[in-house]
Amino acid sequence: MRFLLLVHDPGEGDAGGPPESLFAAMTELRADTTDGEIVGDGGLLPREPGALVRTEGGRVSVLDGPFAEAKEVIGGFFIVESPSPEAMARWTRAFVEMHAVHWSGLAFTAEVRQIAEGPNG
Repeated sequence: MRFLLLVHDPGEGDAGGPPESLFAAMTELRADTTDGEIVGDGGLLPREPGALVRTEGGRVSVLDGPFAEAKEVIGGFFIVESPSPEAMARWTRAFVEMHAVHWSGLAFTAEVRQIAEGPNG
């Protein structure tokens, strides 16, 4: 089963850069694939420049930035292969606890969504 973990950052980078100890801990988390294996990940740059593309009533509209200040933004994502929703919950808890230990000044929420399996995946 594949899951998408979205990291919601309420401050868009207010905590500064990650400490070196977090990188070492992340390497350990990647090596332990019991509950989940990262198959894709990335941090997201600030929302500028950017665009919002929307469809409504059969019409498409594009809104280019700058955007109004948001209370919370998606700061990063992980795609994780995990054997079950319960295993993914354990993996996510370990991920969040790792950040709490190694980067205590960071505040974020981790949202987990299962990825629907389509004909190509």
